[in-house]
Amino acid sequence: MMGQPQNNIKSNLSDYYLLIIILFNLFFSGGAFGEKLSNKGNLSSVGKYYMAVTSDSYATDAANDILEKGGSAADAAIAAQLVLGLTEPQGSGLGGGAFVLYFDNQTKKILSIDAREVAPSSANENLFIDSVGNVIDFKLASLSGKSVGIPGTPALIGHLHEHYGILSMDELSSYSLKLATQGFYKSKSLRESLNSNKMILEDKPDTKEYFFSSNFIKNEKYGNNLINSSENGYEIFYKPPISQNIIKAVRKNNGIMTQDDFDNYKIIEREAVCDDFLEYKICSMGEPSSGALTMLQILKLIEFNPTWHNYIEASKLAFADRNFYMADPDFVNTPAKMLLDNNYIHKRRKLITENIIRDPMHGHIDGFYKNTDYGFGPEESGTSHISIVDKYGNIISMTSTIESSFGSKIMANGYLLNNELTDFSFIPKNENGLVANRVQPGKRPRSSMTPTIVFDKSTNEPILVIGSAGGSRIIGHVTQRIIDVLYHKKSLGESITAPHLLSRGNGIEAERITSREMHLKEMGHEVRVKKLQSGINAIYFNKNLIYGEADPRRHGKALGK
Repeated sequence: MMGQPQNNIKSNLSDYYLLIIILFNLFFSGGAFGEKLSNKGNLSSVGKYYMAVTSDSYATDAANDILEKGGSAADAAIAAQLVLGLTEPQGSGLGGGAFVLYFDNQTKKILSIDAREVAPSSANENLFIDSVGNVIDFKLASLSGKSVGIPGTPALIGHLHEHYGILSMDELSSYSLKLATQGFYKSKSLRESLNSNKMILEDKPDTKEYFFSSNFIKNEKYGNNLINSSENGYEIFYKPPISQNIIKAVRKNNGIMTQDDFDNYKIIEREAVCDDFLEYKICSMGEPSSGALTMLQILKLIEFNPTWHNYIEASKLAFADRNFYMADPDFVNTPAKMLLDNNYIHKRRKLITENIIRDPMHGHIDGFYKNTDYGFGPEESGTSHISIVDKYGNIISMTSTIESSFGSKIMANGYLLNNELTDFSFIPKNENGLVANRVQPGKRPRSSMTPTIVFDKSTNEPILVIGSAGGSRIIGHVTQRIIDVLYHKKSLGESITAPHLLSRGNGIEAERITSREMHLKEMGHEVRVKKLQSGINAIYFNKNLIYGEADPRRHGKALGK
């Protein structure tokens, strides 16, 4: 039911004790209950000419080196991504995929690049259904070869270099090659992720030897791949022996993949999805990512009154539309930008009142009633975001992923393979008909990655570059910071360190209890406090200065000049 009256704080004893506990923690923790964030290291940087922000200090250093040499934003992103595959393998790598938003300052054009992983040609809608018709357990599916899609990151690197690069691939891979051949010590972030996944990774001989034999890592296979690709191009990652090594590893783990799948992989340049919020134009990644449409729908719904209550209610409505309609547009006829149509937004906005929306429902658009999804996927932690601006004014906002932390945990050629196909709906049909995000051969699973660039509407000058890790919560992480920076006029650092607050349907997920969450609870909202993964890396432009900020929840770095 929608629009049920708001609830006051109940007078029963359990709620009374909860309130006392929260107030106690508010008093003794400076206004917040939950995990506090440290603000150490090189999280912030200010420059005039260029800036790079990633979730790994090695990757930021590699990007900065390229920018110092006169490389483009695309060059720097390539260098950073090649390093991330070594030093942050839990987040992304050559065995995964990515989405890119790119602003060409010379042409003033913005475009999006789809390097999402693809389902094998022999996959079908029953990929995750067993022989007796039961849905395969998610954990088992995510660790099997069935979960592995054809990687897109190597092709993206080739595409970026061919179309937007300046320096040679030898120069772009020099930093990562040095790390691979000479070795590096595990970062705190990598050690923490390894400890969380130790049982599974130690169960496989290759990942056990690679990750746990020493605190110092070398990767000769990775280094050889870098040398080979610099000499012969990114195509080597889609040809034998590299492709055959992946096929062999996937099939050994009950997967289905052929050389034809590698031969047919393509990067797709798509039109960026842009719309207005206040005096700004906000652009992000369209389908098969749900990021832009969901984020922009939230912002348009609350534009005239962006309170935190309205943000939560708008999020519920936008996620209901996301779950029902959004999928790979090359396979499913989706309403796409019709979800941002002003008349449609006006109708949906009427549902947002001082009351609490319970069981939010999707909106109705003629001709699209049968596209429906099946709830949320699991929490995703294998993602990383890169924000870069070069001295020429070009900008890249890039989110890359291997899905779960360390992906499928299957290793080949010195890097881990994704388990991105678990982003599909496991169930192809329900009572409403076919599921939009069902598995289909050659299809790209729906994503929540939200690489974003914000412009001043009157001047078309860039204002903000932002993105995050965090699975389907990425949308909330990015949207919250856009509201904070553009409407509340918070600094980038204040915005990123502020406690996460979001809704993906019923109820609120909060990182900590502050006065904001207390107010929402008093209004009748259900607030669940939990640790919320993220990796927000952002750049802000103001008065000829460039401000870079890395998320303190990760161990990243901002560096510029």
